[in-house]
Order: sequence, then C-alpha cells, then structure tokens
Amino acid sequence: MDLDQILAVTLSGVRPEEAPAVKRLVADCDLPTADLTDEKLRHFIVARKGDVVVGTVGVELFPPQALLRSLAVEEAYRGQGIASKLLQAAERYARMMGATQLVLLTLTAEDYFSRYEYLTIKRSDAPASLEATEEFKTLCPDTAVCMRKQIA
Repeated sequence: MDLDQILAVTLSGVRPEEAPAVKRLVADCDLPTADLTDEKLRHFIVARKGDVVVGTVGVELFPPQALLRSLAVEEAYRGQGIASKLLQAAERYARMMGATQLVLLTLTAEDYFSRYEYLTIKRSDAPASLEATEEFKTLCPDTAVCMRKQIA
C-alpha cells in the first residue's frame, strides 16, 4: 500500500530542521532563495504528507500590505489541491498579521493566481514598502507580472 494515498496533507509553520528542505523545494521550482533567512522562514507555511515537506508558501509582512512569495509544490504532488490549501492559509495568515492586501510577482503563474481573484497591476503601482524588498529590487526580473488581491 502506498501511504501517500491515505496520509492527509497537514499545514503548519516551518520546523527548524525543515529549513534546508524548504529552500531546496523553492529552488527546485525555479524560485529565488538568495534572501531566504531563518527570519523570513518564520513566515512560511509548509504542507506535509507524513513527515515529508511537499509544498510551501511565504509571506513577507509590511502591514497593511504583504508580499506573497515562493508558492511551490513538489512535482509529484501537483494537481492534488495542495497549492490551493497553501494559498488560502497564506491569505488567512496575512490577514491575521494585519495585512489587507497581498501582492506577488510571477513569471509563470499569472493564470493560476487570477483564478483566486488576484488582479494584474503595473509593477510601479505596487506599494513602496514592497518595492524595497529583494524580490522587487533584484530577485525577480522586470518581466515578472505583478498581481494583487484585497484580502480584508
């Protein structure tokens, strides 16, 4: 019997020993990791099947805005609703931490995020607090699509 078929997906914060696995997963999905410090990982959510990290998403907080970043799911676990669960959890977390708006940059997932009411905006229309992040300044190219969603 394949345990993956019966194990539920659980979500929580990143455990200290999981930091390397989270960074590896983000890198494997061709997303930036250069600025992923332990402090930033405190605001990441992981999805697990058993003890295996199969997905992650991060939030950088600049209330009343937040930057959504690094939504990543292991290839073998895609198509199971894990990304959706992570996205919903990130939105709840950002709201709980005082954010009313989430902003993101993407090179490949504009269609995915638009299904969840994220709207494409000009990068120059992003809040100044987010434009000062490494994601905006150096990690994501100018060709990345900027999107936002009101969450409260």
